[in-house]
Amino acid sequence: MSLLTKDPLVARAVWTSAAAAAGVQLIGFGCAKLMMGRDMGLFAAWGAAMGIRFLSLVVYALLVFKVLGLVPAPALVSFAGLLLLTSIVEPLFLNA
Repeated sequence: MSLLTKDPLVARAVWTSAAAAAGVQLIGFGCAKLMMGRDMGLFAAWGAAMGIRFLSLVVYALLVFKVLGLVPAPALVSFAGLLLLTSIVEPLFLNA
């Protein structure tokens, strides 16, 4: 991370966002896998996981400023970007 930024506040925001995105992705994937096990279909499961991600993005955006005290732009961009990247490959794992 030190190659990208020298500011410790930005690095803290990105690492916190990465950890939060990993947790949200695990919850979303678990929910989607559970729905797939109940024969709800791929798109319903993926849509439910997307809903969880969207809700978490809204909650995270509200927490970034007040509670966590992170730098807003790097925190939100990295959180949304990581959720996007993981959601693109998720259907490959849901079909397996």
